[in-house]
Amino acid sequence: MAVNTQLSDQRAQRRRFVAIQAAKGAVGAVLGLGFFGVLGTPDLAEAIAMAGLMAPAGLALLGMTRISLPALEQIGLASFALLIGYLASLTGGVMSPLTVWFALVPAEAALAGGRPAVTRAGIAAGAAFAAVAGMEALGMLPASRLLLPIWQVYAVSVLAALVQAVLIAAAAQDRQRAADAAAAEGAAMYRFLADNAMDLITRHAGDGLIRYASPATLALLGRVPEEIVGQAMMSLTHGEDVNAMQAALMEASYFGRDGSAEVRLRRRDGTYVWAEFRCRPAQDGDIVAVTRDISERKLQEQALVEARDAALGASRAKSSFLANMSHELRTPLNAIIGFSEMMNREMFGPIGPRYQEYSRLIHESGTHLLDLINSVLDMSKIDAGKFQLNEELFDLEETAQAAVRFLKIPAERAGVALKLSIAPNARLMFADRRAIKQILVNLLSNGVKYTPPGGEVRVTARIADGLEIIVRDSGTGISKANLERLGRPFEQVENADTRAKEGTGLGLALVKSLALLHGGEAILESALGEGTTVIVRLPHAGVDAKGERIADAKVLPFRAVS
Repeated sequence: MAVNTQLSDQRAQRRRFVAIQAAKGAVGAVLGLGFFGVLGTPDLAEAIAMAGLMAPAGLALLGMTRISLPALEQIGLASFALLIGYLASLTGGVMSPLTVWFALVPAEAALAGGRPAVTRAGIAAGAAFAAVAGMEALGMLPASRLLLPIWQVYAVSVLAALVQAVLIAAAAQDRQRAADAAAAEGAAMYRFLADNAMDLITRHAGDGLIRYASPATLALLGRVPEEIVGQAMMSLTHGEDVNAMQAALMEASYFGRDGSAEVRLRRRDGTYVWAEFRCRPAQDGDIVAVTRDISERKLQEQALVEARDAALGASRAKSSFLANMSHELRTPLNAIIGFSEMMNREMFGPIGPRYQEYSRLIHESGTHLLDLINSVLDMSKIDAGKFQLNEELFDLEETAQAAVRFLKIPAERAGVALKLSIAPNARLMFADRRAIKQILVNLLSNGVKYTPPGGEVRVTARIADGLEIIVRDSGTGISKANLERLGRPFEQVENADTRAKEGTGLGLALVKSLALLHGGEAILESALGEGTTVIVRLPHAGVDAKGERIADAKVLPFRAVS
């Protein structure tokens, strides 16, 4: 809005300039025609004078171009001074009746601009008058061309100058009234905004003393503005926040930069309110500040801090619970598994086929429960950042064979064949042996679980961008809709074929996390009816025949490929 108003004012000023110059040019043309009608054809000097009288018409045409208005006004004033000097030289020099018009040049400049414009116009008028006086002193002026008695010409010239002075004074008053009205309107608008703003607006001296306070003082501090005018802002600030308030004011008063602080301000009743104090230097050396009530935001921040502390407390309690329960759960489970295995093998004599079946079920259930507990505990350690890798150089094929033996019995019961194929240059690897075995066991377990009888689960390893371990099964596969969910803790595929399968959904999540701990990635590829392939890429684990690490490769986090 302010920009549009400014542009409109500029266009109006340019139109007024064009109109005035056109009127001056018309008057000059009338005077020239009158001279021609009375005295006949003018000589060269008179023709130049007539051209000078009509020069404003040229300025009017230039006013329609993109030349700036101040530049056109300065050209007009300079040409006006030059014209007066030229006419004075033709009509008697310093004694010419037209010399009185030199005084009107700076007066007219006052309408065009400020003090610099008046100064330049005065210099131009003085230079023109000095040139006329110099030429007269050197005897270079022509004879006067005045036809009327000198006192009559003086009377007409002074009268015309007086009329011009009156017009200039009236125009100056009009401009001053317009400026006063605009200033009053602006002051009224600022006062309106300050009086109705919800934020407190204050004006401070360089030392921080309050010189003005808006009516919002009552809503923020419970005080009327007059109560805090003359006080230092620090006297209203909580003792613990005084340094912050001083630093903000110092930024504005000493360094000339915007300052801000979040402080507690004392209300009339002695309570404190959280406020955001923002200040900046003003042109007159004072400081202008805006203070906003942020109590609600501080309450929200406090609630977030308390919620975070509660979450951290719950996390610590969970970690403490899992640490304590790991011993409490593992100890009896080890006893259950050990004694049930003894009964299942009938180490102290036969117990009968029925009891043997019961002992086998007890052993399997205990082993399954122990695996679940170990998975949950390992996932908890990884989430807490407390899972430590113990990297070493070892034989991948031996570790893979141990994992295959661990799943041999469940695979035989499911009618699934386990196959192993380790490339010769991938046998040695540098990683955490226990973590790699857990990765293989989890992937083999999933493969056996979701592969129908007669299928197979194959483990291969090769060197490609580091060391890759690939576990591929010929099972039921995974739909594209479920593919992206897998790999997150406790996520499982739910359908008619898998709903009866046991598990916590931590297998792939552990594989992903353990791969990431090694600086690697896990890639899941699957489609319904086409089996599933999991590629575990470990760029830092591969070693060459000399036992030296293969060059590292950039990897990505766990991703699924359909």
